[in-house]
Amino acid sequence: MANFSPSFLDEVLSRTDIIEIIGRHVELKKSGSNMMGLCPFHHEKSGSFSVSADKQLYYCFGCGKGGGAFQFLIEHDGYSFPEAVEYLAEKAGMEIPQGNERDPGEEARQKKAYTLLSRASDAMGRALHSPAGHKASEYLKQRGLPAAIIRDYGLGYTPAGYGFMQKIFGNDGRSNAGLESVGLLFKGDHGYGDRFRDRLMFTIRDRRGRVVGFGGRVLGDGEPKYLNSAETDYFHKSDLLYGFSEHRDFIRKNKQLVVVEGYMDVLAMAAHGLKIGLAPLGTAIGERQIREIFRLCDSPVFSFDGDRAGRQAAWRALERMMPLLKAELTPRFLYLPDGEDPDSILKAEGADAFQKRLDNDSKHVLETWLMGLKLLAGSGPGGKARMAKKADNMLETMTDRYLRQEWKQEIEQATGIKLQYARQQAMNKPESQQDEQRAMPLPELTHRQERFMTGLMQKPERFRSLPDIARYYFIDNDALNSLYSHAFSIQTDAEDNNTDIARQLAQDFPACQTLISRWVNQATVLQLEFESLSLDMESNDIERRIKKGLSFEELIPTQRRFNEIKQLQKQLSEQIQSERE
Repeated sequence: MANFSPSFLDEVLSRTDIIEIIGRHVELKKSGSNMMGLCPFHHEKSGSFSVSADKQLYYCFGCGKGGGAFQFLIEHDGYSFPEAVEYLAEKAGMEIPQGNERDPGEEARQKKAYTLLSRASDAMGRALHSPAGHKASEYLKQRGLPAAIIRDYGLGYTPAGYGFMQKIFGNDGRSNAGLESVGLLFKGDHGYGDRFRDRLMFTIRDRRGRVVGFGGRVLGDGEPKYLNSAETDYFHKSDLLYGFSEHRDFIRKNKQLVVVEGYMDVLAMAAHGLKIGLAPLGTAIGERQIREIFRLCDSPVFSFDGDRAGRQAAWRALERMMPLLKAELTPRFLYLPDGEDPDSILKAEGADAFQKRLDNDSKHVLETWLMGLKLLAGSGPGGKARMAKKADNMLETMTDRYLRQEWKQEIEQATGIKLQYARQQAMNKPESQQDEQRAMPLPELTHRQERFMTGLMQKPERFRSLPDIARYYFIDNDALNSLYSHAFSIQTDAEDNNTDIARQLAQDFPACQTLISRWVNQATVLQLEFESLSLDMESNDIERRIKKGLSFEELIPTQRRFNEIKQLQKQLSEQIQSERE
């Protein structure tokens, strides 16, 4: 992995406009000294996502996501850290320092692989419109997909027989090895052969919109009906969702997401103006995919066929989401009539009717869980006991304690049986073991402490107006003290007031980047308020030191200063009140 120097990273950030980076995905409007918009990381109706153009940091007061340009590219666009650095450096016209580049051989290999996959997608698209692709074209016409959808989503065709890929890319050893590495060829007893033959092809892209693999539907007889690319360095089907890169911004803007079972369901919805569909790649949906879904939308609808297979798929999805559920997440489940799927419903009833089904017929996840438990347990003797036992085991996987308690009460009411957790330590799990924002506990601050730190981060020159004892204001707060002391030293030792302390702290304390982003994006702390906060902090510190014990020589001047502060606080309070009037 590249090892960039702090000075190089700082130079990249100094030449980066975070407003431009985020503005590609979020509609930002001026609000005081910052820009505000709807958070791209969670569903919200009123904008709580703030971006500081001055500090080049963002923060959402709703979900707590925060950071700088690198962090946004990593968390939102799916870049790795080196890729984010190199992308912003390239935009800024900067060269990567010698000795810090990624392995040139590895970089070239990746570039070639993505180029191969993109060219293969284009070749499949051309084949679809050739005489050989007539059958596939007719199939798409029958399914009612317009030309724009076929083009924009990269649909294509691979002819029957062998040699299609080699005809496009060549049949030498290096070309064959490259095609095999991206899952387009396989090596058998008689040499290389095409993995996809006589299939309608669906291009699959990653979060950054790069072609990483394909899904192929057999035309006519043949097994399997759907065939995905083999697992490669670029294609991991358990991490991918079909339609993600194409629909991500639309989903966030419209605050609606529907998880469906297949590629054609996603495309049918898009063809009817509902670019809100995502689908797993032909297999049961996994935890990583569900995590990505919840990042996009906190109220997704999981739509499944109403037959036995559809209900089983829904139950598997529910089981996998149990560890991820939180009180603020409200997934729903929609079961369609037997023999129907979103594609057929849209054809028969249209987009408005399908939207009404989503709004009116989908059931809350808790209701779906209770119904599923009842079906699993059956109505015979011992049915309620089986229902309670299954519920008990499933509740152990939940990490949100309050939500678990609510669900526990619901199942106990439904069965009349008090649950007994099989493993008591489940009660002691943290609410979210995998929540990146809680990987390192943030310091707990009072409102006054929060505003004090906000005032310092917004105007770091204020550090110089603090008394010497201010260095020890947070000495009893281990989680904050090292960051605060470092900030104090940086600013008081600086030769001028131009040090971008927030950016430097974000680099030196990456685990606290969210906290720092929150401070710089809060409502502006005006000077009179900051003076009042400073007096409060000094007064609190004096009280702390008196409680711990002072010598007689220390006590008298300390008490005198304490009385002075109380008088200054009173005068300042009167001044603030006068200005408000």
